[in-house]
Amino acid sequence: MSVKEESPGFPMSKSHFAKFDNFTPKDDATFDDEFARLASSQNWVPGSQVYTQERTIAMREELQLHYFSQTKQPDGKLTEEEQLEGYQNLCREVRIPVSDSIAECKKNLKNTLVNIVDLIDARRVQKDVKVWDDFEAFRAYTLQDEHRINMQEAKEDGGYLASLLQRLNGPRSRNRKGGKGHRSKSERGSGRIEKRRSASKQTRERPVKTEG
Repeated sequence: MSVKEESPGFPMSKSHFAKFDNFTPKDDATFDDEFARLASSQNWVPGSQVYTQERTIAMREELQLHYFSQTKQPDGKLTEEEQLEGYQNLCREVRIPVSDSIAECKKNLKNTLVNIVDLIDARRVQKDVKVWDDFEAFRAYTLQDEHRINMQEAKEDGGYLASLLQRLNGPRSRNRKGGKGHRSKSERGSGRIEKRRSASKQTRERPVKTEG
């Protein structure tokens, strides 16, 4: 994988897709279309470990770019206020009540069935986010082999992507609006989460039960 070096005086786009040599990003492309082009240019085979890892990294960085501010802290970590603002942005995007508490925002998001790629595309291509009411239909939509997620990567950089993942393989839980999935450490949403083989279960991007 070849990543571009940013040259002085030539600001590079902050999009994850602008970081690669021999690849010209399209800002008006959907996440799936853009990642498919990137994967082809980098020879990442769909379904492979590298493909899954790189797709998870791309989702994580695009989610943070579009919803969480770029902090000015020396350590690069978001302040609590910046984190709250990011989760509030997600709540607004999926049209659910905005809370003054990070924990409450996360809880409300987890109770809303939404595909994470749809959340990214809401900002990339101004696409309305669909909020699902039918859990089984949502699960069928999200549990596709090419949508696997690497849980280790999802937890990096503040764990914002991981916090939106939800388990779709187990029985439905009763406290979820619209659909009911029992939650566990590995989860699916717009892609399957791949837990490094320490456990036998694989999960996918966790759909936020907020907008789909």
